[in-house]
Amino acid sequence: MSFLQMIRSEVENVSATVQQQQQVTQGVMDKIQSFPGKVQGAWIGGDADEFASDVTRKVIPAIAELIAAIGGVNLNLSKALGTIDNADTQSQGLANQLGDVFSQI
Repeated sequence: MSFLQMIRSEVENVSATVQQQQQVTQGVMDKIQSFPGKVQGAWIGGDADEFASDVTRKVIPAIAELIAAIGGVNLNLSKALGTIDNADTQSQGLANQLGDVFSQI
């Protein structure tokens, strides 16, 4: 009986979904980066300059951090899969060794 079981296909589905979210967020950031130029062309005054500055100084870095965090989720999922694969390989090797010992008895 197994106490811990990994459903690889589900983990891979989650990873693919996370990657899609990262791409969507990147697309949103790309669109937002174009806002200051568009707004400054139609909006005149200090508020327009402040808006452009805030988008560049605050919003874009925050979205970049979000994209990096989303990427970190996928990185950690990949590391977890690697750890599980390594543990499976090692436990299979130990089981085979034990089987060899028992077969010699």
